[in-house]
Amino acid sequence: MTLRLTPLARGSGPVVLLQRPVYLVGRHPECDLQLDSPKISRRHCCFALAYDRLIVRDLGSRNGVRVNGREIVETQLFRGDEVAIGPLIFRVERDEAAGARPEPRPSEDAPEVDLVPLDDI
Repeated sequence: MTLRLTPLARGSGPVVLLQRPVYLVGRHPECDLQLDSPKISRRHCCFALAYDRLIVRDLGSRNGVRVNGREIVETQLFRGDEVAIGPLIFRVERDEAAGARPEPRPSEDAPEVDLVPLDDI
């Protein structure tokens, strides 16, 4: 599965191709995606690809991470979800060049699934 993060506002951030198992986001120079904004923590959040699932986890950031408008600590992402990292909003999209197959989106009535903490992966 190859997904990308596309900024909703043009020029507000780069398009990010998620191909590695873990992708660190923040202001720190060691982050994979460096976002220069005072509202983004040095190590703000991370994205993890595990078992064909994309997970986002807040790393204790001051301004938090929101998915589709809801503040989260950790959650699974699906194509079309909107992820707010500080003032920047990205949409999760399939990378067409990689020919990835779409994953099913859970229905509102589906039972909630416990996610495996990233520390256990």
